[in-house]
Amino acid sequence: MDFIQQLNLGTTAEMSLIFAVVFCITQALKTTVLNNKWLPWISMIVGVFAGLLAAIINADSHYLSSAVLGLLIGGFTSGLFDGFKGFSTNKEDKNNGL
Repeated sequence: MDFIQQLNLGTTAEMSLIFAVVFCITQALKTTVLNNKWLPWISMIVGVFAGLLAAIINADSHYLSSAVLGLLIGGFTSGLFDGFKGFSTNKEDKNNGL
């Protein structure tokens, strides 16, 4: 997130709001029959809309930067799922085919 803050695309409140929205929606979509290979793309699209929503809620007039902020957070959020997935399975489970 420090990378995003250095770009000066939004405030910490906007980033937190976007992250919460993207995380919740992506988690909800994981329980559907939707193929999980599409989740990173969907996460980024949801991030764009969440960024625009955050700009409207915070009365920010920089819609493009908020949309880019949402896109980046959506991408980081989908990468976060892969990172947690790697931590949730230990080496013995991988060797046993679980």
